[in-house]
Amino acid sequence: MRIQRVLNNNVVVAHDFSGKECVVIGKGVGFNKKSSDLVDDACIQKIFRLDEENSFGKANDAFQDVPEALFDIVLEIVKQATTRLDRKIHKSVYASLLDHISFAIERTKQGVHVRNMLLWDIKRLYRNEFIIGVSALANIKQKLNIELAEDEAGFIALHLLNSQKDGTMPDIENVSKVIQDILNIVKYHFNIEYEEESINFQRFVTHLKFFSHRLLSNTYVATNDNSLHDIVAEKYAVSYACAKKIDKFIEHDYGRALTDDEMMFLSIHIEHVRKSI
Repeated sequence: MRIQRVLNNNVVVAHDFSGKECVVIGKGVGFNKKSSDLVDDACIQKIFRLDEENSFGKANDAFQDVPEALFDIVLEIVKQATTRLDRKIHKSVYASLLDHISFAIERTKQGVHVRNMLLWDIKRLYRNEFIIGVSALANIKQKLNIELAEDEAGFIALHLLNSQKDGTMPDIENVSKVIQDILNIVKYHFNIEYEEESINFQRFVTHLKFFSHRLLSNTYVATNDNSLHDIVAEKYAVSYACAKKIDKFIEHDYGRALTDDEMMFLSIHIEHVRKSI
């Protein structure tokens, strides 16, 4: 690819080898470059092409006149998300993060604070995304000398959650409600307090995330292997009784009965959490 113009050290407009115009982003991709120079492939992080669902136009608009330090921050967020989260990130997240963080900085300078009503849920249920958000706030403070509220770490996490490449992420508020309701059923059934830092609790929450996504998207897990289900139901009878209570709740509130496989997996996770307390 050959550079047409340099927007900043991390963004260039270029022509690919078929002659089509595109926006190329990546750490240092525009550093010491000028028009007609070749793009260093090693610097490329994302490419926005003219024919990709208007992504080129959106990227071109979003990346114009962006302070280089802010772009560095967004690149670092996406880099962390790519390595830390077990899913592909849609390229639209660059523009959405730039837009959100820019406005968040302006609001903070004006003394305007926007509360994130999902902050508690995000901190508890989407820890990896929230950790990336917290890291971003530290980076913003270091590079731009402005301290954003913790709520903004939650908003950054939401952008990452909503940037799932296949677009199948259900509404976060509804997912969080399902998870919290099930956690409460287990908590009060056994009269326990969770050790939220424990690996068994984190695995249970991860399982409940995927369970909630399946529930809200009306998909099912079924292997038709009743023998294993029956073994778990007998071996973990106490936890299976709690899973049956969850089944009744799901059927009452969502009109869906759990499959034997879902009952089995719930029972196993409940057993591990119960025994670890």
